[in-house]
Amino acid sequence: MSDTFQNWGPLALATLAAASVIVFWILQTARHERLLARLPIRVHVNGIRGKSTIVRYIAGALREGGITTVAKTTGSATRLIHPDGSEEPIRRIGAPTIIEQIEILGRATGPDTQAIVIECMALDTEYQRISEQRMIRATDGIIANVRRDHVEQMGYELPDIARALSNTAPLNAPLLTAERDPELRAILSQAARARGGQLVAVRGADVSDAELDGFGPLTFPENVALALAVAERHGVDRATALRGMRGARMDPGASGVFHHAIDGRDLWWINLFGVNDVDSARINLRRVMGWAERRGDVALVLNNRADRENRTLQFAEMLSEMGAATRVFLSGEGLDKLQDALRHAGLDDASRLDLPKDLSPRAVLHSVSDKGSVVLIGLANIHTRDADLIRAVLEDPAAAWSGDRDTDVAQAPCTDRDAA
Repeated sequence: MSDTFQNWGPLALATLAAASVIVFWILQTARHERLLARLPIRVHVNGIRGKSTIVRYIAGALREGGITTVAKTTGSATRLIHPDGSEEPIRRIGAPTIIEQIEILGRATGPDTQAIVIECMALDTEYQRISEQRMIRATDGIIANVRRDHVEQMGYELPDIARALSNTAPLNAPLLTAERDPELRAILSQAARARGGQLVAVRGADVSDAELDGFGPLTFPENVALALAVAERHGVDRATALRGMRGARMDPGASGVFHHAIDGRDLWWINLFGVNDVDSARINLRRVMGWAERRGDVALVLNNRADRENRTLQFAEMLSEMGAATRVFLSGEGLDKLQDALRHAGLDDASRLDLPKDLSPRAVLHSVSDKGSVVLIGLANIHTRDADLIRAVLEDPAAAWSGDRDTDVAQAPCTDRDAA
C-alpha cells in the first residue's frame, strides 16, 4: 500500500486530500441539516449592545415555560448554558471563528432539545450572512439595536451598520428589534421583507415598572421587551417568562452597581466597561448621573486598551461635551501617549488611577478621594489588567446592590425609556 502512495504524484495526492475535505464537509453539512431540522425553535441574537443579556433572558423565559433550551453567549465571557440553567465557559484554541457555532450546536444539543438561543459572533458582513443562512436559520431573528461600534468591519455611519447587521435577517421568519430610529428601522424592515419575513418592533415603554421589579438596577426595558416577545411567540405567558428572566444568571461582564461602606463613607461602583460604544455609554451616563450625584462626588475611570485607543479618545470627547464628572481617572494601557491626546480632547486634568499592590475597596476609595462618598463609574474598555483588578476587588457579590425601583439607577435619572 505504501509503495502505491509513493508512486502517486503531488497532483494526485492533492486531489485525494481535496476529495477527503469535500467528503468530510458533505457529511458535516448533512449532520448539521438533520440537527436544525429537529430544533423547532432557533433564536439568533444580533445587534450592538445587550446581546448576551438578551440571550440569557430568552433562555430563562423559555426554560421557565418548560421548553428544553440550550443557549450560547459570545460577550465578554463566552458561555454555554445548559437546559438546567447551569453553564460552562467555552475554551478556545486559537482565535475564535464562526465554525464554533456549528461545533457547539452539535455538541450541546440532544434529541430532547427544543430550542437554541445563540448570540451572533460574526462582525464581518459576509460572515454574518453565513452565520444566519448556513448555520442557524433562525425561526426568530433579533437585531436588538444599531450603535456606532465595530466600524472597521461594518462601516462608519449608522445606516451602514444597520445594513451590515441586517445580513442576519432570517428566511420567512420575523425579525425583532428594539431600535427606535425610524431610518434605521426602515433599513431593517426592508431586509426582513427581502427575506420573506417582517420586522417586529418592540418598545421598552411597554414593560411596566412593576414588571421590572426583581431585575438589576441597570436593566434596559428594551432587552426585557425583546425576550418577552420571543417567549410569547412560543406560548410562554408573560408572568412565567418574567419569572424565568429574573432567575437567569447574568453575564460575567454585565453592567452592575456595587456598594461598599468604608469608615463612614460610601463607595459606589458602577461597571460600564462593557458598554464600549459612545452612543450607548452616553445613554447609560444620562440614566445614572442624577442618581449618582445625589450619593456623592462622581468620578470616572476611563480604561484604555492599546488596540482600542481611538475608542478611548471618542469617549474622552463625549465626556468633555457632557461635562459628566468632577474628575476623570485613566487606567489600562498606553497611558503616556493617551494623556497627551486627551488634552486635545478637552480633558486636561485627567490623571492616572494609582492602584496600590494591596488593592482593596478602601484603597480604591482613598486613591480617588480623601473625603466624602464617591460614585466611581468605569467606562470605555474591558479586559485590561487594571480593569480586571478593579472589578475583582469591587465586584464582590456580597456588595451587589439591587436597588429600590422607586429610586434606583434605572428610574430616577432616565428621561426617555425608549432612548436605549
